[in-house]
Amino acid sequence: MHTVLIDTAPAAGSTWQQALAGNPMPQLSRSLRLAEVIQQEPLLEDAEAAWLTPAERWVCLALGLGAPRITASTTIAGAVQHLPPGAERGPWGALAALGAGMDLCGLPWGMALPAHLELGRESLSLADPAALQLTTDEAQALLGAVQPLASEAGWLLDAREPGRWLIAHPSLADVVTADPARAIARNVASWMPSGTAARPWRQLLTEMQMVWQYHPVNEGRVRAGRPEANTLWLHGCGVLPADLRNPFVLLGEPPAHATAWWRAAHSGLTVLPTSRRPHQLQVVQPQTTREADRHLLMGTIEALDRLAADAIERALQNHAGVRVVLAGERRWIAFELRRSRRWQFWRRADAHVLLGLV
Repeated sequence: MHTVLIDTAPAAGSTWQQALAGNPMPQLSRSLRLAEVIQQEPLLEDAEAAWLTPAERWVCLALGLGAPRITASTTIAGAVQHLPPGAERGPWGALAALGAGMDLCGLPWGMALPAHLELGRESLSLADPAALQLTTDEAQALLGAVQPLASEAGWLLDAREPGRWLIAHPSLADVVTADPARAIARNVASWMPSGTAARPWRQLLTEMQMVWQYHPVNEGRVRAGRPEANTLWLHGCGVLPADLRNPFVLLGEPPAHATAWWRAAHSGLTVLPTSRRPHQLQVVQPQTTREADRHLLMGTIEALDRLAADAIERALQNHAGVRVVLAGERRWIAFELRRSRRWQFWRRADAHVLLGLV
């Protein structure tokens, strides 16, 4: 079956919910009027504070990577449930390293994204790492300054992609992290790795930040009115199972605004051996808009309405059935659409209401 995963978490938040309530999303509503709920993730206690987004958890479930239990249902209902061990980690860093042709060396890997932290009156604020636009020369210069520190402490650090560094160390097997889109415009302290497992990383990061504070690259960026690279945002830590198979036929390349975790997962999945019965998957994500004004946010919703509806309609042209997974900030819900139900023209759905449930 063809699957369309609609992940709205990058734009989630109170402003998103308010804007969503005022937009009927007519194209997606028309596409979803034939939908029947087939699976859903039970609503978690304090779901918005979960480290992995619902879309990440759904992909983990599809990959068989310690994802939470689900319920099969035809109603929008669910009991409170806690995540089982392993459900809060997705090995996106290892998949990114695999996609880059690197030897994983049997180690846990993670992504280390160059980013800018700004000190506010009461907390640290994370700027979108994609907006840093670090050049290849800048990345190599910053890496060269801290490579001896990393090597001496037993860390592998690679910066072949300026905006997405890769890092490996035995301690990363148990480090829980969040995609940077979760932390933008929020109290960043709540989303930074903590606990005993993350102690080696925090120590290394502190030493690197001291080296970079007066580095010529950052001094040059400040003079040019550009944000300095003063941190690395760690995400997607874990070990890649040796027997992991790709259950998807991935459609299209992730756009520039796709989340870091999905770009990493996509690059690694494409080089993994495929499972016996892979199914097509297309992922649709809006741009990260937590800091956007209402006008820009409405434009994001309209673009999502069009892209998601087009993906569903193209799938229904080639398949008798399509699975649509709506994933927000709290949970995911899977629907099934059947081409044979199209004669039921009187049915309707309100996409903004359904998206409000996730």
